[in-house]
Parts: sequence; C-alpha cells; structure tokens
Amino acid sequence: MVHPFGSDRRGTALVEFALLSPILIALLFGMLGYGQYFLTAHTLQQLANDAARAAIVGQTAAERVTLARASVTQGLANAAVAKPGEVSSAVAEADGRVTVTLAVDTRALSLLRSGLVPMPEPVIERRAVAEVADF
Repeated sequence: MVHPFGSDRRGTALVEFALLSPILIALLFGMLGYGQYFLTAHTLQQLANDAARAAIVGQTAAERVTLARASVTQGLANAAVAKPGEVSSAVAEADGRVTVTLAVDTRALSLLRSGLVPMPEPVIERRAVAEVADF
C-alpha cells in the first residue's frame, strides 16, 4: 500500500520556518541589543573623554567642574543613546587630575529590556582622567 502523503512536500517550508524562526528572532534581538549596548558604552566613554578635556582649561576647581558638566550636557543633547536625566555624572579633582565619571542604567533603553537574550551588566560606567596643567 502506498502512503498518500509520501510524496507531498507542500508544507515542508512552513514546518522548517516554524522550527527555525524562534532561533532567528533571538539572534536578531541579540544583535540589536548588543549593538545598542556597545553604542551606549562607546558614547559614554567619548562623552567622558570630551568632558575631561574640556575641564582642563578651567582656572579654578569650580570652573573645571562647571566646564565638565556643560560638556556632558551638550554631548548628551547631541547623542541619541540616553536622555540627560538617565545619565549620572560625577566630576572630581585630586592630585592635579580631573576625573569625569558617567554611568547609565541600560534597563531604561528599549532594546535592552526585551529579556529575550541575556545581556551584560545593566549599568554601564565609564571614566576619563585628564591632568590639570599648572599655569
């Protein structure tokens, strides 16, 4: 007796797609999520670097802090990774060096809170140090 479905292959592509689509969707979310994570980390590092460089031209410690904070605020306005209220910043001066520290909780970012793919630590913290020149 010949099986009636033995040569019928009309649903093969549909079954294969149903089996592989969850894996492909997880890979897609992983690529997008990690891409956003690395973009955010790189942008924070660049903002910290720029703020530290901007701070070294200040004449007093208070002026250096003001310059660094203004640089961070301006950089965040131009960068589309996080809102200024989501990024915490700290500027410290000790031993002739200005240290700018920026941190953001990535759980507030859209692609990183999907939960579909395991992600790195949710808080990204970046730091930059610049030496203050004596005039």
